[in-house]
Amino acid sequence: MRRPRLGGVALACLALLATALLAAGPAAAQELLPLARATAERGKMDSAYTLLLRAVNAEPSRAEAHFWLAQVAATLAAERRNLSSFGLARRSKRAFGRAVQLEPRNPQYLEGLGRYLAGAPGIVGGDRDSARALGENLLGVDPMRGTFLLVGLLRRGNDRDKARADSLIDAFAAHPTGGREGLVRLGLHFSRGRPERALPVGERLVAEDASDPLGRLVLGGALVALKREPEAAARHLRWALDHPPSVTTDGRQYWPPSIWFRLGQAYLQMDRPDSARAAMQEALRLEPGFRPAKQALDSLTRRR
Repeated sequence: MRRPRLGGVALACLALLATALLAAGPAAAQELLPLARATAERGKMDSAYTLLLRAVNAEPSRAEAHFWLAQVAATLAAERRNLSSFGLARRSKRAFGRAVQLEPRNPQYLEGLGRYLAGAPGIVGGDRDSARALGENLLGVDPMRGTFLLVGLLRRGNDRDKARADSLIDAFAAHPTGGREGLVRLGLHFSRGRPERALPVGERLVAEDASDPLGRLVLGGALVALKREPEAAARHLRWALDHPPSVTTDGRQYWPPSIWFRLGQAYLQMDRPDSARAAMQEALRLEPGFRPAKQALDSLTRRR
């Protein structure tokens, strides 16, 4: 989903508010971070980035401000895909590193730095070996976050690494931690290749809270992958799409185009080609290069 952008008047108002907060002294400067977070959570990342730069300057020892600056800078770097992305990416790494330096056992900050190191190109500081070492450390601090950081890295390795990734997931599935978030992460992981194991996780999540869109997503996706109860699968996926969480901590919408693709698959299983076509088109509108949706849409066109 495209992020809404602030107009010139709104940007000016935010800038004036930030300046006023800084001028009001230390107590008011503390309000910059909540203002920046609220702005990021509405998807207005350019404005949030400006506010966060001011927040870390006003409170350089506040780890949370550095963490949010890192998240927002990484999001902007990924979205812009131009020369400015290099500077934003490096800024993100520095801010993640500073947050961890200030609070070395904060699991959220450790995971953020680890994911950056694991996913960023080497030219902007990506380093999978360092990410792996950090993941081993995180495993002892927060088993949920450490497990999923390490599994993401190990799955890209050799057969021995992949076997360890499976072992970590099996151990976590036997004794999940992190409450509902841990179960959601487990279900989403299984949805990407082991839907028979995602299904009971999704059923449990929906039974515990039918209003949670992430639980509905896990269950609907598992049913589609297993080609079971397509009507129920479509109902769960449609409900999740109609009731999205606001945004993640880095300002992005939760729902990727693959959810529309899954919904389209459910409609195909129900023999509703027009609905399937509309869902695939929406997936492609969100991500024009999404190959599975393009192939499905081409197949539907040939069936006409």
